[in-house]
Amino acid sequence: MEQKIKVKVLRFDPEKDEAPYYKTYEVPVEGPMSVLALLKYIYEELDPTLAFSGEHICYKGVCGTCIATVNGKVERTCMVIVNPGEEVVVEPPKGQPVVRDLVVDPGKQISTKDGVFLIKQGAIIEIKKRKC
Repeated sequence: MEQKIKVKVLRFDPEKDEAPYYKTYEVPVEGPMSVLALLKYIYEELDPTLAFSGEHICYKGVCGTCIATVNGKVERTCMVIVNPGEEVVVEPPKGQPVVRDLVVDPGKQISTKDGVFLIKQGAIIEIKKRKC
């Protein structure tokens, strides 16, 4: 019998979507998988429009490139393991401007004679209440 993990992802493209929405994917698995591996499977096999940070990273939980909110807690997606039959909710990191889906803008630091500024682009999404 094929085992599956349900992955519910908060999707949003500020340039074309009126509001964020959740999309659920069912990923066939043979055993436990990291959230990052699940996102890569979704991108490669189910939905190539999914945007997330997952390339050129350490896979050791050190660099922080793969950070997202997983089941309500900010986590390194390469370190969070999900078992077959479970469901996981993945959202962008809280308080960060969303460029698209799970990709956020960490900002660019600019130093001027007037001070040091952190410039970010994107849309801030604050989840007030989930219906799922």
